[in-house]
Amino acid sequence: MTGVNILQFLVVLAILIAVGIPLFSRLSGKKLYSPLDPAGEEYKHLLVRKEEVLLSIKELEFDLKTDKVSQADYDALLAKLEEEAFQILKRIDELEEQFKTKKKKKPKQSKQVDAA
Repeated sequence: MTGVNILQFLVVLAILIAVGIPLFSRLSGKKLYSPLDPAGEEYKHLLVRKEEVLLSIKELEFDLKTDKVSQADYDALLAKLEEEAFQILKRIDELEEQFKTKKKKKPKQSKQVDAA
């Protein structure tokens, strides 16, 4: 029995080494995380929030059709949701414009570095 246990231990050890060496050898020179871009994170959040607001508007329209909401409440809630959607879309456009200007500047900077 002891010989079988030792053989099993050696097989498991060999598998762990065979799997572990490629995995951990790659990590030595690399960072385990990448820094977050605040503008990119805000952009992603705004895209999700835009979808939520548009879905809320659709639900509100359905609630009006099924008489779950009065016309006065519908008008008030719709105005609030439309204003929020407008602000979100405005901010998304601003961020997209910033991304476009950053992309235009990066190739120019790399050409200047190559020329220097």
